[in-house]
Amino acid sequence: MNRNSTDIQPDPVDAPAPTPSRLYWEAIVDQAPRILGLMDRETFSPTTGCCDRTYWAWKFVDFPGARFQESACVLSFLYATAEEGSPYYHNPNLLTWIARGLDFWAGIQYPDGSFDEAYPYERSLAATAFTAFYVSEALALLEDHLPAASRARCTEALRKAGDWLIANDETHGFLSNHLAAAAAALYHIYRLTDDGRYEQRSRYFLDKILRHQSEEGWYEEYGGADPGYQTHGSFYLARYWQLSRSAGLFASLEASMRFLSHCIHPDGSLGGEYASRNTQTYYPAAFEMLAPHSPIAAWIAHTMRPSVRSAAAAGLRSVDPYNYFPLLNNLVFCYRACAGHDAPTGTPAEPDGPAQPDGLLWFPLAGIARIRRPPYDAYVGTRKGGVLKVFDRNRRALIFNDCGYIGRLKNGRFFASQFEDPQRKVTVEPDRIVVEGPFVEVPRPVMTPFRFILFRAFNLTAARIPGLARWLKNLLVKALIYKKRYLDLHFRREIQFMPDRIVVRDALQGRQHDIDRLHWEPVFTTIHMGSSRYFIPNELNVGAFEPAGPGPAVDPQALTGGVALERTVSFKR
Repeated sequence: MNRNSTDIQPDPVDAPAPTPSRLYWEAIVDQAPRILGLMDRETFSPTTGCCDRTYWAWKFVDFPGARFQESACVLSFLYATAEEGSPYYHNPNLLTWIARGLDFWAGIQYPDGSFDEAYPYERSLAATAFTAFYVSEALALLEDHLPAASRARCTEALRKAGDWLIANDETHGFLSNHLAAAAAALYHIYRLTDDGRYEQRSRYFLDKILRHQSEEGWYEEYGGADPGYQTHGSFYLARYWQLSRSAGLFASLEASMRFLSHCIHPDGSLGGEYASRNTQTYYPAAFEMLAPHSPIAAWIAHTMRPSVRSAAAAGLRSVDPYNYFPLLNNLVFCYRACAGHDAPTGTPAEPDGPAQPDGLLWFPLAGIARIRRPPYDAYVGTRKGGVLKVFDRNRRALIFNDCGYIGRLKNGRFFASQFEDPQRKVTVEPDRIVVEGPFVEVPRPVMTPFRFILFRAFNLTAARIPGLARWLKNLLVKALIYKKRYLDLHFRREIQFMPDRIVVRDALQGRQHDIDRLHWEPVFTTIHMGSSRYFIPNELNVGAFEPAGPGPAVDPQALTGGVALERTVSFKR
């Protein structure tokens, strides 16, 4: 197994790597006390079975988030899995708690079949689809061990969720991972009920994803490619394929994996600020599930297992509660895919990977370029304003990160050169990339008590009407993700790639716009995205400035006449 400087908790030097199934089992069972600690397990509590601890224990929030009930899947797995020495296998107390969790999930469902994720009366497609999928998986794991009353209640709730998914769609943006969960959940409900309506609707969501899949292989996330989210969405599609053997879906997944294989960095991380949603999370299940059928899946699974162990990619040890159960459940499917098919203990032969030649690899529709030279890999996000990541291939380490320029106006608003724009003026050549564009104001709002009161007042009155709830969701997404105000301030970035160095030349020019401060920064994001900016160890290597301090400042007074800046990343030994 390869080691690198990003390992957080290195194993003893002589310790053999565990088999894949053991790797995933140990990660799951290590979390079991935390999972159960998040659940209200008291028999006579009014919130018994609730897994949103912030709601039932701390009482800091005013509604239970439905997605915390996805814990039912991993708990059912622990109950059903006969690993040696497991205290959870067929434990009657655990079964009682699982039943309470499933009953709580059914109890917070709206009469129309939907669930909330972010706020009351949201009627979220994500919450409805994801929870219905994982509850279906839990029922399958428990078989006839689950009490009949709980099974009947959950089956009826799944029917209602399926009916809601038949009548509703995602309207605030195109998010392939949400639609993939909806397709897989509906297919589960079809298998459970033998009602063809659910299968037909699952095909609707699946076909929608495939129609929007780029010819470069990536699945659309808010109009662009995002490798982190793509590993998540690919899991639901892989599970759909396992259950249905749907024609055309396997070819789509192989195209997806070929694209993803080029976004895996030498240090075991992937994605980041050069992609549409800035995520760096790695969900391994799709690749473990498809490894017996696809060489490229086997290569990704093998290559990224050390990252699951070391946290080189954002995973279970770095995410917050909102991604905790999706990642934990993902490891359940990894274990199930590997169990009984493990290679012998030791170092198995690495599967053949994709062709990875030196030179330029350019995905114009995604706006992502990878430039490989013997000493380095460089990734450029042209749609994101020329975001640049540089990895030392010999050290397997991130050595340079450049997210562009961010500043603050005197009125307190922020502006930046980094934002998603498919219409940028871009020149891509084997040894040179040029990106040009304006600066834009970027929203960075936070909740205040007054805003929260107004928000809840709307939630509890007008937003109880489904049409107005959808209007609110669309408004929030537009304000947090899509809203832009262009400034009369422009930049031109030229990046030159040479055998032993990379040179970045920036030219900034325009009106001052009452700028308070403007800085070059190695790491920042601009759109609202809760699943981005999880810590990964390579951040410890980034930036030669004071801890948590800003990058080099740009003199606002000089912008009218133009400012030129240059940085060099050298690989000379």
